[in-house]
Amino acid sequence: MLGKNRIEHSTESRRLTAINHNKQVDINRKILARLIDVVCFLGKQELAFRGHRENEGSLNKGNYCEILDLLAKEEQFVKEHFLTNSVFKGTSHDIQNDLIHCVTTVLNSHILKELQITNFISIQADETTDVSCQSQMSLIFRYIIDNKIEERFIGFFDVSKNKTAASLSEVILNAFSKWNIGQKVVCQTYDGASVMAGEKNGVQSIIQNIYPMAICIHCYAHQLNLVLLHGAKTIKDILKYTNEEQTTLRRLTFEIIDSLIVQINIRFKDFEKLEFVEIINEKMFASCKVHFPEENLRQLFKYYPDIFDKDRLKNELYIIYADPLKYFAPLEFIDYIFKNELQEVYQEVTKLIQLVLTIPATTASSERSMSTLKRIKSFLRNSMTNDRLSSLSTLAIKKKNVRKFKHIGPDEFYGLAELLPIEERCTLEELKEKKNKFITSITLCKYQRDILEVDTSEYKVPVPNDLQKGVTD
Repeated sequence: MLGKNRIEHSTESRRLTAINHNKQVDINRKILARLIDVVCFLGKQELAFRGHRENEGSLNKGNYCEILDLLAKEEQFVKEHFLTNSVFKGTSHDIQNDLIHCVTTVLNSHILKELQITNFISIQADETTDVSCQSQMSLIFRYIIDNKIEERFIGFFDVSKNKTAASLSEVILNAFSKWNIGQKVVCQTYDGASVMAGEKNGVQSIIQNIYPMAICIHCYAHQLNLVLLHGAKTIKDILKYTNEEQTTLRRLTFEIIDSLIVQINIRFKDFEKLEFVEIINEKMFASCKVHFPEENLRQLFKYYPDIFDKDRLKNELYIIYADPLKYFAPLEFIDYIFKNELQEVYQEVTKLIQLVLTIPATTASSERSMSTLKRIKSFLRNSMTNDRLSSLSTLAIKKKNVRKFKHIGPDEFYGLAELLPIEERCTLEELKEKKNKFITSITLCKYQRDILEVDTSEYKVPVPNDLQKGVTD
């Protein structure tokens, strides 16, 4: 045995190396968890990440670095990481962008699972101009999941270069393809801009040619605003009228009312395409029992011909109309069906309720997302890239989802390192050659591969009998 190592010694050495490696991996994962916590905090609070100067001598290194310095005062392993680690500290802006992207990826993966389950999806889109004079289009998906209406922010898309109907529709169609939802889209809601809602060459027309079931709704909040706007234009300066001029005031009142009636008839004429909604209006059930809404049903089958079993839907509606105990509002009704496990009994009615609840009446969610955009992309942060803007807006809008993931699924949430780019690999020599031109994805991949992966040899190496007790302990 001279000149050779004993097998027991070699095995013990490998076991101790694996144990030490795994201890370091545990620390590294805690470090990454703290970085993710800071990203989530700043994202939810809509705060800026970076400062003007982030070196050690700076009085204000930015919120991200300052919070990490604060954590280092309280947690020894964070302090040691920043004092001893020269390869990966996690404070560069590229690392911040990747972590922001990773958190957003986890949130979007949750949306993707919901989209795969739901039966119907509608979209809302609206456009605004940000502080850097770029046109941003906000996209929202609306659907029913767990008997609740959900409206999910998908992102902001820069449409400054081309605002034609063809270009805008391409952005929306690309989103359909990315999320694989094209065949589930049943409605599209926009404001009244001709490029969006035009019946011949607008975005809604282009999309409906590809997905015939995607009917278009002109946002009713915008329409009502226009009705009141035109009504207000007929109001003259009434302050100049005296009490004796009652006739003039009466005529003015009638002019205003006439203007409102005319505008309502003009702007809400497309409401006829939604008359099938009355089928599940609980206030109409009693009259539907006497006069079955055949015309509304025909209209439903006209817009959505391949979704329902027509005869079965009729039979289910007859049963509901005949029983006053089932006169519920749509949301209450679908909740009643699932609580009593009646999905098979009212299979077609369930689909009808889900369809009706999926159709949005307004683009309010798009408008709210634009308010978030103006808070995040402010005058002092006007150089932000569109990807970063969209990701930070996702964190700000989906605060509830971030909190839910951190409390319910911390292993999944903090396992973000597995989501970092893995396409590019390089050796340590190649990494050194890049010097100050570190490619973030490569740096993170090496960090993940070398010090975030557990060494399982601690458990797989055959251990001699006299060492087994030590391993077990």
